[in-house]
Amino acid sequence: MTDASNTRFNTEAETWDLNPDVQSATKSAFEAILARIPSLALDNPNKPTILDLGAGTGLLSIRLSPHSSKILSIDPSEAMISALTQKLTNESPTTPKNITPLCALITSPDDPRLNNQRFDIIVSNLVLHHVHNLPEFINLAHGLLNPGGVICLTDFENVGEESRKFHPEDKMEGVERHGLLRSEMEDLLKNAGFREEKVEVGWVMRKQIERFPGEWKGGKPKSVAEEKEGERCEMDFNFLVVWGRK
Repeated sequence: MTDASNTRFNTEAETWDLNPDVQSATKSAFEAILARIPSLALDNPNKPTILDLGAGTGLLSIRLSPHSSKILSIDPSEAMISALTQKLTNESPTTPKNITPLCALITSPDDPRLNNQRFDIIVSNLVLHHVHNLPEFINLAHGLLNPGGVICLTDFENVGEESRKFHPEDKMEGVERHGLLRSEMEDLLKNAGFREEKVEVGWVMRKQIERFPGEWKGGKPKSVAEEKEGERCEMDFNFLVVWGRK
């Protein structure tokens, strides 16, 4: 994560959960993860441990909580982790008791803040397009897994110039890439030492987009051609599931 990403997410943490696109992507990511990892079955007596990298306000962690023995939810944004911590202090009987929030930017499996922990499953959703160094991130995930453990990472696919429209122009700060390239992710998994690696479309999300760059902040189309191109205000985005076993 970059400082730019951190600044943006600290600002948006308070209203993050109100974003319907965030909620939709989280629900779909949760379903895609459950469908690919049998050990997450609710009736499994030996529930796995989970590391949620880039957990944000904990939307995915909370959904996964009943399926896991313990979850470490890491995010570099203080405001995001504060929002998750606040949720976990709720005295409702449905409040998860097996989630530990940690505000940190982890770059090594030997980071002392991890206390030598290793995990059965590593997840992330809508995180990879904010990661500056993807090889470093994938290698880190490999190093944090138990032998036989799996990663299941989800993010939107880069299918060309149109993928830029996933973010409105005023949300570009901290965006390192406009989605994931399948071939690149496959190579990164292999190079990190993962086996049974697979990168595939998990779902398609229809998302409202700006009709022209800057529209939602009061911008104006710069030409008749641009205005015409911007007549479509919704677009389908493929979401990739990046899966591999250590």
